[in-house]
Amino acid sequence: MAGLLISAGLPWLPAWPVVLLLGLAGTALVLRARRGARLAGLGLLGLLVGILHGHATVARTLPESCVRQPLVVAGRVVSLPRVTYFDARTRQQRFEFEVSSLSAPECRGPRRLLLSYYGEAAIEPGSRWRFEVLLRRPWGLVNPGSYNMQAGYARSGIDATGSVRSAPGSALPLPAVDAGLATLHHRARARISERIARLGLPRDVQAVLQAVTVAERSALDTGLWRLFQSFGLNHLLVISGLHIGLLAGLGYAIGRLLSLAGNRVALQLPGLLALLMALAYTALAGFSLATCRALLMLCVVVVAAALGRGAAAGHCLWLAAVVLLALNPLAALGSGFWLSFGAVACLLWRLQWHGRGRRFGQRVIAILGTHGYMALAMVPLAGGWFGGASLVSMPANLLVVPLLGLYVIPLSLAATFLALAGWSAADALWRAAAIPLGYLLPLADGIVQARPDWLYWRFSPSTAELVLAAVAIGLAVSPVAALRKWLAVALLLTPALLPPGVAKTASEDAVHLLFIDVGQGTSVLLYTRDRALLYDTGGGVPGGPTVADSVVLPLLRQRGIRRLDTLVLSHGDSDHSAGWVDIEEGVEVVAVRSGADLSRARHCRAGEAWHWPASPVTLRFLAPAEEQALSRNNGSCVLQLQIGATVVLLTGDIDSDRERQLLRYWGRGLRSDWLLAAHHGSNSSTGHAFLKQVAAQHVVISAGYANRFGHPHPDVLRRIAASGARAWFSAHEGAIELIFEPGESALEVVAHRRLQQFYWR
Repeated sequence: MAGLLISAGLPWLPAWPVVLLLGLAGTALVLRARRGARLAGLGLLGLLVGILHGHATVARTLPESCVRQPLVVAGRVVSLPRVTYFDARTRQQRFEFEVSSLSAPECRGPRRLLLSYYGEAAIEPGSRWRFEVLLRRPWGLVNPGSYNMQAGYARSGIDATGSVRSAPGSALPLPAVDAGLATLHHRARARISERIARLGLPRDVQAVLQAVTVAERSALDTGLWRLFQSFGLNHLLVISGLHIGLLAGLGYAIGRLLSLAGNRVALQLPGLLALLMALAYTALAGFSLATCRALLMLCVVVVAAALGRGAAAGHCLWLAAVVLLALNPLAALGSGFWLSFGAVACLLWRLQWHGRGRRFGQRVIAILGTHGYMALAMVPLAGGWFGGASLVSMPANLLVVPLLGLYVIPLSLAATFLALAGWSAADALWRAAAIPLGYLLPLADGIVQARPDWLYWRFSPSTAELVLAAVAIGLAVSPVAALRKWLAVALLLTPALLPPGVAKTASEDAVHLLFIDVGQGTSVLLYTRDRALLYDTGGGVPGGPTVADSVVLPLLRQRGIRRLDTLVLSHGDSDHSAGWVDIEEGVEVVAVRSGADLSRARHCRAGEAWHWPASPVTLRFLAPAEEQALSRNNGSCVLQLQIGATVVLLTGDIDSDRERQLLRYWGRGLRSDWLLAAHHGSNSSTGHAFLKQVAAQHVVISAGYANRFGHPHPDVLRRIAASGARAWFSAHEGAIELIFEPGESALEVVAHRRLQQFYWR
C-alpha cells in the first residue's frame, strides 16, 4: 500500500530500465526469508504497479498539437449522462465516451473522453455515436487551498475533455444501441432516473430520490448540496458504504430465513445474498469508490466465511484499500478514498475499545456515543477537503440516517426492482418514499435561511493541525487515564479551534499579491496581515456554481482572511463578478466598488486614492470618470496598486480605444512594473502605444486553458514580446503570487503550478 501511495505522487516516471530493476529487486526481496526484506519487496512491487499504471496513463495523453483541432471520433457512451439546464433553451449533456476510432493518426492516444453535447438528441448509455469534437487535455485550476480538478480527471481515467462541435453539415447519425454487459448497469440507471423524473415530484425531492437510488446527480443543484452540507448530511447524497451495508444486511436477513434447512450449502446463503444485493446496489451507484470499498470488504468476509477462516474488520479494510489502489493507484488523489476509509477506520477504532452493550439502555448510549464520535472524527477530514464542517451533524444524522436507511432507501430500492420487472406499483412506492422528504427539505431550508451562521463552521486547517486533530481523536476513545486523555485532547485541538487573528504572510510586514487562477475570468487578491482587497471574483453562474465558491473563498480561508476591506467588481460580465454574492456571504466585506454598468454598489471614480496605514500600499482608480454611454467593458474599473517601489496596473476588460483615452489623460502616470492584460489577452486590447507607455516588465494574462475564444491572441503575444516584457499565463503557471518584503529590492514570484509537479499533470 505504501508503494502504491508513493507512486501516485511521483513528479516524473522512471525510465523502463529503472522499472525493470524495480521489478527484479522487489521480487528478489519478497522471496527472501526475513520479514523486513519481504515487506520492502512488497513496497517496491507496489511502487512498480503504480509506475506501470502511470506509464499507461501518460501514453493515453492527448498530444498538444491536437488540442482544439477538429477531430472525428467514433465509440460508445459508457456513463450515465449528467444533464444541466443553463436556461430554458440550453441543455448540456456531459458523458464519458470510449473511443473506438479517431480520425487523425497522430492524435490516437486518448481512450476515454469526457464530452459535452448541447444538441437536441438524447444521449443514452451504451449508444454508439460518431462525433466531430474539439478536444483538450484534462486541466485544472491550481491555487492555494482549493482542489485541482486535473487530479479528479486523472483518478477517473479521463484522457481528454471536449465538446461536440455543432458545425453546419455535421449532423449526428442515428445511434446504434450497444446491448453489451459493460453498460447494462448504466442503461438500468438511466431507465430508473427517467421513471423517477416522470413522477411529478418537487425538484429537490426528485433529486434526492435519484441520488440515493441510482447516484444520479443531474438534479442536485448548488443550493440543495449546500443545504445538506449545512447539516452534515451531504454524504447521504452520495451512495456510500452506509447504503451498501444497509442493503447487504437486508440480504443477509433474507438469507438467514431461507437457510433454516441447515445443510452446508444453505449455510452459505446469507452471505451470498448479502453479496449479491450489495453488488446490485453498487452497480446502480455506477461502481463509485465508496461503494466498491464496501463491496470489497463484504467480499472478504463472505469468502473467509466460506473457507472457514476469520475475517477481522481491520484486515478487511486494509485488503480493500490495497485492492482498490492496485486497480487504480490514483484513487488516492480524491477525497472519496480518504473520507471512506478514514470514516470506517475511525469507527473500527472506537469499536475496538467500546462494545455495543448487552442491555437496551447500554446499546442506546453506545449508539449515541458512536454518532457523537463519528461527528467529531469527520470534522478535520471535512475541513481539510471541503474547508468547513457542520456544527449540527450529530443530531441531524441521528434523525436522517435512520429515516433514509430504514424507510426512504428500502422503499426506493424496492420500487427500483419492481420498475425493472415492469410493474407499475413502483411509482406508488417512490411516492411513499418521497413523503418525509417533502416535509423535511422545506423545514431544513427554513432553518438555514433563519440561522445560516449557526449551522456551518468554515475553516481551513494546516497539515500540522490535521495531524494533531487526528491524534486527539484517537486519544479520545483510547484506554488511557481520563485526566491525561482529556488534557491531551484539549491541548491537541487548541491549534485547530483557535483561528488565527491575522492573515498568513511571509513575514510580519510582507505584502502578498495573487493573480488567482480562475480559468477564463479575472480575480486578484492583495493583502497584508490586517488588510485585504479583492479585484473581481472570477466566473460561474450567479446563484449556482461559481469560481468564487470553489477557488477564491477556499484561498481566503487558507490564508486566514475573514475580512475584505474593499471588493472591486471591475464590471458586470459574469467572468468578473458572478461570485459577488458568494464572497459577501463567505467573508465580511467593508466596502464595494464597481464599474459603471453595475448599480448595486458605489462606482469606481477616477482619481480616488487611499493608503493602507502602516503598510507600503497605496491604491488609486484611474477609470472610469463621469463619462456617459460607456460600454460595459470600457466602464471597467482600472486600478493601480503601488507597493513600495513596485507598481501594478489592473485594467479589467477595456479595449484599445479606452487605452488611448487613458494615455491622453494619465500619460506617464500609467507607468507600471506589472500589467494585467485587458480582456484576457483579446486582440481588441493591449495595443503597442499602451504597452510602450506603461513600460511593464511583466504582463499577466488571466485566461482559461485552451479556451474557445482563442485568448491570448497571437498578435497580443507578439506585441508583448516586442515591448520587452515577459508574459505570464495563469493557465500554465496556476496562481501567480508576488511577495513584497520591506527593504528587499527584488520581490519573490511564486508560480503555484510549478510547486505541484506530478507525472499525470
